[in-house]
Amino acid sequence: MRRVLETLAAIAVLATSCTTKDETLARQGWEDMFKPVEIVPEDSEDPDESYDPQSGEKWFKMIGIICSWTDVARRAKLDYVDIAKRTGINTFSIYNFPMDTDEWKSYTAECQRNGIDIEYEEHMLGWLLPRDLYGEHPEYYRMDKNGNRVNDANGCPSNKEALEIIRDRAKVIGERYRSTNNKYYCWLDDTGDVCHCPECKDLSPADQALTFENVIIEGLREVNPDATLAHLAYYNTVEAPTKVKPAEGIFLEFAPIDRDHYHTMSTSWASGKDGRTHGQYLKALADNLKVFPKETAQVLEYWLDCSLFSDWDESNLKEVAWNQALFEDDVKTYASYGIRNITCYTAYIGAAYVAKFGYPSCIDSYAEYLRDYVKE
Repeated sequence: MRRVLETLAAIAVLATSCTTKDETLARQGWEDMFKPVEIVPEDSEDPDESYDPQSGEKWFKMIGIICSWTDVARRAKLDYVDIAKRTGINTFSIYNFPMDTDEWKSYTAECQRNGIDIEYEEHMLGWLLPRDLYGEHPEYYRMDKNGNRVNDANGCPSNKEALEIIRDRAKVIGERYRSTNNKYYCWLDDTGDVCHCPECKDLSPADQALTFENVIIEGLREVNPDATLAHLAYYNTVEAPTKVKPAEGIFLEFAPIDRDHYHTMSTSWASGKDGRTHGQYLKALADNLKVFPKETAQVLEYWLDCSLFSDWDESNLKEVAWNQALFEDDVKTYASYGIRNITCYTAYIGAAYVAKFGYPSCIDSYAEYLRDYVKE
C-alpha cells in the first residue's frame, strides 16, 4: 500500500504483497516499529477446546497460497494448477497479474473449473486514499509524532471526509476485484506508521486499522452484499483491537511474519525480529479470536516464502528452509486455537527456483498435510 496507483489496472500491476522488497515498498525501519514488551509467561496460551470434530473429519477448509503471476505463468516449468489438483490447494491469491488479458481470464477460468478460488490479497490503502490529495487536504493523512501531517503511509482514521473517500473507492475494488469466495483483502500500508493526532493518539494501530476496515466493508457490500474483509494482524496491528468493534463481515487474518521461522510457534520463548516471543504471538492470536469470529479466522504463514528467505532479492534465490516437523507442530498449534483456514506465501517459487533447486516438493508436503489433517 505504499504507492498511488494511477489507474485501476495499475492496482494489479503495481500493488505488491506484504513480502515484496523494492524501493517504495521496502520494509525500512521495521526493526524500530515496535517497542520492547514484557515477556508473556508460557502458560498464557489459550487454545480452543470448544470444537469436537466427528471422527475422521478433515479439519482445514481453506488451503491457500499467495504468489506473483511470474511464479505461476511459466507452467511448463511449474504448473500450480496441476499441483493444486493433486494436493488439495483450493485458493490462489496472485499479485501483479495481467489484468484484462485473455491469458489471465483463461487462467482464472481454469482455476474455477478445478475448484480453485481466486483472491486478491494486496496492500491497498494507498489507492483507497490517494496520496495526490495531500496538497489540498493534508488533514486526510496521518500526523507523525512531531505533530506534522505526512502522506507517507496510511491516513487519519478520525477524518470523516477521508473515510468517505475510502468507502467510495472501496466500491471500485468490490466491482473490479471480486474474488470467487467473496473474501477481500484491502491491507493497510506495509510497515506504515499510524496517526498520532489528538483524536487518534489513543487508538492502537489495530483500532486504527479496524476503523478503516469498517468503512471499507460498507463500500464493498454496496456492490457485493456477500463481501467479507480481512483484518490483517501483522507488524504493528498484531495485538487485538480494544476500542473499535469489527463490523459484520470482518474476519481475522493473523500473519506473524516476524516470528522466529526456525523454531516452532509452540516454543513460547523463541523471539522474532520484532522482539515478540512466540508466547506473545499466541496470546495476541487468542485475544484476536475474542474479537473476531473464530469460524472465519485464518492464518497467513511464511513456511514456503522464498522471498523472505531470499531477503526479497529475486536475483539471489535461497532455497526454502522447509522443516516438516516444525510445520506439522505449527499446524497443530493453530488448530488447537480453532483455526480452520490457512494460506502461505510461495513467492519466488517459480521457473527460476525450479532451475536452481529442482521441483519444490515442500509445496506438496504443505498442501497434503493440511488436506488430510484431522484434529486430535
